[in-house]
Parts: sequence; C-alpha cells; structure tokens
Amino acid sequence: LAVIQRPDGSLGGIVTNSDLAMAFMGAVESDQHYLRFSLRTLLDVMQGTLLCGDIDAVVSGQIFIAAMSPPTMKRFLQPGAIIITGDRTEAQKIAAEVSACLIITGNAKIDPEVLAIASQRNMPVIVAPGDTYMAVRNVGLSRAVSDVMNQEPIVFAPEDLLSDVIKQTREARHRVYPVVNEKSRMVAGALFRDDLFGNSGRNLVLVDHNEKSQAVAGIEEAKILEIIDHHRLGDIQTSGPVLVRNEPVGSTATIVTKIARENAYDLPGEICGALLGAILSDTLVFRSPTCTDMDREMANYLAGRCGEDPEKLGFEMLRAGSEVESLPADQLIRYNLKEYHIGGNRAAVGQCEVVDTSRLLTRKDEILTEMDALCQSRDLAVMIMMFTEIMRRGTHLLITGPERALIAAAFKQKFDPEGFFLPGVLSRKMQIIPKVTVALGG
Repeated sequence: LAVIQRPDGSLGGIVTNSDLAMAFMGAVESDQHYLRFSLRTLLDVMQGTLLCGDIDAVVSGQIFIAAMSPPTMKRFLQPGAIIITGDRTEAQKIAAEVSACLIITGNAKIDPEVLAIASQRNMPVIVAPGDTYMAVRNVGLSRAVSDVMNQEPIVFAPEDLLSDVIKQTREARHRVYPVVNEKSRMVAGALFRDDLFGNSGRNLVLVDHNEKSQAVAGIEEAKILEIIDHHRLGDIQTSGPVLVRNEPVGSTATIVTKIARENAYDLPGEICGALLGAILSDTLVFRSPTCTDMDREMANYLAGRCGEDPEKLGFEMLRAGSEVESLPADQLIRYNLKEYHIGGNRAAVGQCEVVDTSRLLTRKDEILTEMDALCQSRDLAVMIMMFTEIMRRGTHLLITGPERALIAAAFKQKFDPEGFFLPGVLSRKMQIIPKVTVALGG
C-alpha cells in the first residue's frame, strides 16, 4: 500500500504485508522492543481509559512486562520504559518512579499512591481490559505506519517506458509499485507485477508514417497491427505479418476515406471536414506534384458530405498557416519536421507552407543558428528547411550540417548560406527526399 503524507498528498513510502507482519510479530515476541505510538491511538486500539497524562502525547520507549519480583525487575528495567503490568502494587510503584508510561491490564485498580506520583510527573497511566498478551499486541498495533513503512521504495513516473520498468523490477519481489508524478510526488496510480510480466505491449496502427524515427517512443515494445501510409517504406520491423495499405497518393487522408467507403462506413460530418482539411494541406490545395486524381475525387466526396468549398477552405488554411512565421526559431524548425535514416546517416527535413517567404528570410540568421544546434544535438548529417510559397509554386531551401554542400549539389546548386529558391518544388516526399536519399547513399 502507498502511504500518503499530509497535507500535500505526496508519497511518503509503501508498506507491505510483510512489513506489517514483521512489526506485529516483533511486538509480540520481544518485551525489549522499542516502540513509539500516540496515546490517543493506543486508547482507541486497547479500548482503555486514561487516568492521567496528555492524551495527545506521543510516547516512545522500551516495552517491559513487569512479571518479575521487584528486586529482579529493577535489575532489568531501563528509565523511560513503557511498563505493562496487572494488579501488582509493588510493580506499579516502581513503574511510577521510572517509566514513561504505565499500562494496567485486566481493568485492575491502581494504587492511589501510584496514581498520585504519576499525576505529579504527568506520566500517562492507562487501564485497559484484557490480559498481558492482548496489551502487548495492541501496543504493537498502535504504532504509526511511518515506523514500519519503506521510506525509499521503487517508484516510477507515468512517462517511464514499460521496457525500462520491467528491467528495474525483474530482480525485485514486490507485488506492486507506486506510479508518482516526478515534481509533485503525488501518486498517479500503481503497477502490478503480474501485469508487468504478462504485458505483450500496446497494439498500434501506424498512420501517415512507417519509420522508427517518426514513431512514438517505445515503438519497439508495441505490436503493430496495420500500416496506412503514402510515404516511402522505411525501417519499421514487425513481429509478424501485418496489413499494409501504402498507396502513391498525395495524402493518407485519401486512403482513409477510401477505406471508409469500401467498408460502407458513414463518416460523420466533422470527420469529413477534418479529412478534407488533411488532403488540402498535404496536396497544397491540389497544387503539389504529389496530388492525384484520387485525391481530388476523395476531396470532392468529403466536401459534399461536410458542405465546404475545397478551394475556399484550402486558402483559408494557407492564410492561417502563415501565422507560423511568428513562432520562435527553435519552434519554427520543429513545427513540421521529419527525421530519416538514410545510408547510415541521419537527416531531418522541415517544411513551412507560407504565402510569402520574405518575412521568414529576414530571420534567416536566427533560423540557421537553431538548425545548427539541432544538427549537433541529434547528430544529423544534414538538416533542410523548406519554405514553400504556394502562389509562386516554389520552395526556398536553407541547409545546414556536415553534408550541406553534397545536398546542394544534388539540386544542381552551389552551397550558399543564404539558401536558394527551387521553382516548381512543392513536395518534401516526392521532390526533396528522393534526391537526399541518393546523395547520402541510401
């Protein structure tokens, strides 16, 4: 069980059945055990009566059962002990002089002289039903859970990968592990050992991508069921046969729409609008060289279902997309960035579709600085930024990285830090990646 701290609700530790059993057996088996407990809690557990002392006090000390003669008792008794006895007046008197707390069992009466001494010392005196065994057991059960819990348990964060969790817990014998938010230490949930080692990974359908570098973290642990895509086939490996729907069209949304129609699935209007927007974005409102007759056919079908004019909606999207120009440079280059593994090299290509590139190119220096930093942090052979002008039907390229001159040559250009404009180039997939692949030896 997770132990929660007050008042912030953060994780204080965990307590297991073994912890509780060991604590209970320790209290029963040894009259020399050192314990700490709240008087209020002890009274609740023992159903006893407090004759004197502060009910809100916390008492700690050695548990001592006064079963010996007074002379022998004095030889073993340590000052500050918690003494448990019955109606033995001599034992009560010795306890009143040196103990931190006196517990009288069997609801026995206390000697008035003993009570007077205890009251003067403000020493707690409790009278409780039951025998000595019950009293010792109840004292052990009155301890705070903080005394027996593990204050440094194995914990995990919600973002931890299942593969990493399994490695850490393989040698541990705990049945459950808390999942804790790293900053607040608040408990978010729990992981059970049986679930960990019986887990076969998430089921995934890869849509609009099929390369490991573009997939979610932990893709190696997942079970891929299907791939629906319109890009080149990459480096994803599967544990078994999967259904692959890969077509040379301008948008994966075109394929998704075809699948829905083939299966007579009635797409809701808002989904039709989203799919139409995806086709218009991917095909640059039908102006990209990747656009096919099938893209236009599916777009017109979706437009009829959602009541939108494709050309009008497309240019509204382009105008809204131009707002990307105002993003900080580090966000701008990651806005629509894809990473590729080609011929033993890593390459990244980002693309921004804008109405006019002039504003972006005034920020060229800061953009190149961020591109250089990303190249170094990700060990890229090359990074390319495409600033695509729909109306001019062309793209301005900025290139950084160790292989920048090689990539410029692939486009029959001499490398220039200012970049260069490529008329008629609109598609990353069809017009940029193939040349980069050849240049890098892929």
